[in-house]
Amino acid sequence: MQGEGPHAPPGATVVQVTDDPQAAAWAPLGTSVIASLSLAIADLLARPVPPRVASRSQPPRRDPAPVIPVPAAGERIPVAYLMQTLTEVRARDSIVFEESPSARPAMQRHLTIFEPGTYWTMDSGGLGHGLAAAMGVALAWPERQVIALIGDGSAMYSIQALWNAAQLKLPVTVLIVKNRRYAALQHFAPYFGFAPGAELTGTSLPELDFVALAAGHGVPAQRVTEGAALRGVLAEALARHGGPQLVEIDVA
Repeated sequence: MQGEGPHAPPGATVVQVTDDPQAAAWAPLGTSVIASLSLAIADLLARPVPPRVASRSQPPRRDPAPVIPVPAAGERIPVAYLMQTLTEVRARDSIVFEESPSARPAMQRHLTIFEPGTYWTMDSGGLGHGLAAAMGVALAWPERQVIALIGDGSAMYSIQALWNAAQLKLPVTVLIVKNRRYAALQHFAPYFGFAPGAELTGTSLPELDFVALAAGHGVPAQRVTEGAALRGVLAEALARHGGPQLVEIDVA
């Protein structure tokens, strides 16, 4: 999740050049230099090139992700299986814009990004950006296949983006990762003083009907509840052209 881990590797020296005094004041570590960026860059480029540090050894190769089997009938779809299946059926140059924070560990392990510039994500830990921003990406690249991979909680911050997609006939396939809760808020709750496992008012989303919400905004939609049907539904949805569509995916 965002905000965890060190800001810089141990032993690293961090120097920030900025023309914004507030950004300098917010820096959690290192030294900030307030200056004109153009003059500072010109000065740095004019300096002698420092000697190269001896090249480091390559990190170990990451083991390939395990293959997730098709879930049994009646079993909610594992998020890892969703990401694995999406990797198998999407075009290599399709653009994924995701805002599903609780699904990100499975996403990073099982959703392969094949080409530069085809993975976009939310701004730090702020929720609600992804669905609307995916429409902006589709406006910028109408010839590309855009996949908005959005959690059900995240989607509710800017669900009206579906109306814009319908009106402009944007080539966006919205995949709702439906886990029936604001999982990111539940994850962060202990950082704000809540006891682990405490009931958090307003974070449960038991039966939001995104098929009906999409229809109300003029976007055709369907729902997947069985893992055996997922591949076919995704392949068919991504093969369509001419406007937006939504697939609600019931995940564990």
